[in-house]
Amino acid sequence: MISNQFFTGFLKMSHVATFVSIILLIIAILAMYWTGRKKVNFSSRMLISLFLGLSIGIFVELIFAKSANYINIGREEISLWYSLLGSTFVSLIQMMAIPVVFFSIFFVIVDFKGNKLGAFTRKTLFLLLGTTSIAAMVGIIITNLFGLSHSSFAGIIEKETSDKIQGLTTQNFPTFALNLIPNNITLTFSSNSAIISTVIIAILFAIATRFLITQKNEGVIKLVEILHSIKDVINTTLLFIIDFMPYAVIALVSKTIISNGLESIISMATFIGALYTAVIVMLVIYIPILLLAGVNPFIFYKKAYPTMVFAFSSRSSVGTMPFTIETLESKMGVSSKTANFVASVGTSVGMNGCAGVFPSMLAVIVAGAAGVNLNISFYFLVVIVVTLGSIGIAGVPGTATVAATVTLNGVGLGKYFDKVALVFGIDPLIDMGRTMLNVTGSMVSAVVVDRLESTMNMDKFNNKIS
Repeated sequence: MISNQFFTGFLKMSHVATFVSIILLIIAILAMYWTGRKKVNFSSRMLISLFLGLSIGIFVELIFAKSANYINIGREEISLWYSLLGSTFVSLIQMMAIPVVFFSIFFVIVDFKGNKLGAFTRKTLFLLLGTTSIAAMVGIIITNLFGLSHSSFAGIIEKETSDKIQGLTTQNFPTFALNLIPNNITLTFSSNSAIISTVIIAILFAIATRFLITQKNEGVIKLVEILHSIKDVINTTLLFIIDFMPYAVIALVSKTIISNGLESIISMATFIGALYTAVIVMLVIYIPILLLAGVNPFIFYKKAYPTMVFAFSSRSSVGTMPFTIETLESKMGVSSKTANFVASVGTSVGMNGCAGVFPSMLAVIVAGAAGVNLNISFYFLVVIVVTLGSIGIAGVPGTATVAATVTLNGVGLGKYFDKVALVFGIDPLIDMGRTMLNVTGSMVSAVVVDRLESTMNMDKFNNKIS
């Protein structure tokens, strides 16, 4: 342990664990660079990066976890250094989210052929909300199977989480819905949590543009061509950023394990195991859905897992969205209109993990701890509230807290939120699985909608990954 102010205050490299972790990260980065030079395909590199991230995190914890200085100082220092790589990458991806959402929705409507936009939208919402309902049912069943329905994870809620909960507890549904309506374009475009507001603005602009095009307005036609070019620049910039994803995943996964500690995983093992079991069950449920749509689920998951790995690592559905769209279009043959529309809307509507499985699990646990009669009527109410509450919740880290608050308030149990306070202490660990499920559910919905629209390029879908 180095006590010099230069190392403790400025460099944040005062503990031996920090030096070891940085050296391990550099070695892992060099290994990933070597795989790139050897032309290892992107999907394989993502799996390797996930393995390296898990290995570094677990190794550092096993070696240093018994040191008080490591717990108090080392973890914080390592998290800061690993954020330099991991969080920087996520920030760059998130930087692209609002322009990608705006242009995606805008051009879906402007370029839409025919007069069936309403039917297309209904199919999208049906798939997104339908899978969320299924996810809520799975959450209820798994919670009971793991015997958590009468468990208590009571504890003290951190002030930041408590403030967020308090703000939502006093908010009714009409007010919540009203807050989704944008009143300032600049403020809307400056926040990744305002996805629904961005979608509304894009729809209004697109409808107006589509009308002016029908009026043969030459200025608007030229403007649309310029906007197409801007979208191409955005997409190309995005691809450049995505090339660095395997390096970022190493840091993101390692940081999550190190900053939370293995003891947190062990102490909440039953809940963590239940949530990840529910995630796996949902991934299995997607298989017959894909089969009914005439899509090979093995090929789907083979092409989807790099996106799933990044969603798992970044814990941000919005941050993953640009990569989700690129995967759907380039690898799976989903049409541009469907990929852009479903992936964009899916970051705020019908998130199967954060707004499906998780809030339903907490509702059952809290209800059991509060002495509520757990019967079919209550479970039906939970599914309805969870499904409706999943509309308009932005896919950024912390979203699940909002979804859980809305659900508990909806079933009349908001005042018992402290019964699950300990769950939020391990939120980053479970948020990884929830986010992966959010993104996977959106991709499944996009594929099914595109098959229903008969616009999916099955030759591209069946092509071998390069």
